[in-house]
Amino acid sequence: MSDQITYRMARSDESGELARYMCIAGGGVYEFLFDDLIPFVTAVDLLSAGIGGERYPVSYRNCCVAALGSEIVAVANAFPADMLKEDNYVLLGSERHNHVRPMLELQDWGSMFLNSLAVGDAHRGSGIGARLLDWAEARTREAGYDRLSLHVWADNVSAVNFYKARRFVQVSVAEIPPHPRLPHNGGSILMSKAVLPAA
Repeated sequence: MSDQITYRMARSDESGELARYMCIAGGGVYEFLFDDLIPFVTAVDLLSAGIGGERYPVSYRNCCVAALGSEIVAVANAFPADMLKEDNYVLLGSERHNHVRPMLELQDWGSMFLNSLAVGDAHRGSGIGARLLDWAEARTREAGYDRLSLHVWADNVSAVNFYKARRFVQVSVAEIPPHPRLPHNGGSILMSKAVLPAA
């Protein structure tokens, strides 16, 4: 079935599905930050608005999808880490923002940042994540960056091992205290990988 998967850049009309996958990749952080910030508005709703436009780093223009026919089965979002300096988080409630501030501020500035990579349950282990990571590395090279960085929850052992197998190394850890709405242990690991220019 993996030979029937196509890889392409995302479209603005797919913002709802892209938001759903970003929430999966975030391991609850988007729901923690955005759910009920505005009454009856979910994290997927708020992310969809940002993804559908071109202003924010999470824009569809920075997303690659893996599709099986018309069904999106995986998504990756990558952009220059320095774009996060421009995002002032005006919408975020201060208590929520402060809780995850160590993760938001711990970045490998000057790198390309893999903000999210998520593969649907039915397609995990089929090499799709590796192909999307290849896309992110190619995007890094094409944009003239020499490093690709990312955050991964320390207790997401399978994801940590996946990135280590692809030669990502731990740079530092953002200590995020456990919270009933964000039940992770060990904080968020900042990882980075040197990306060599194309030969």
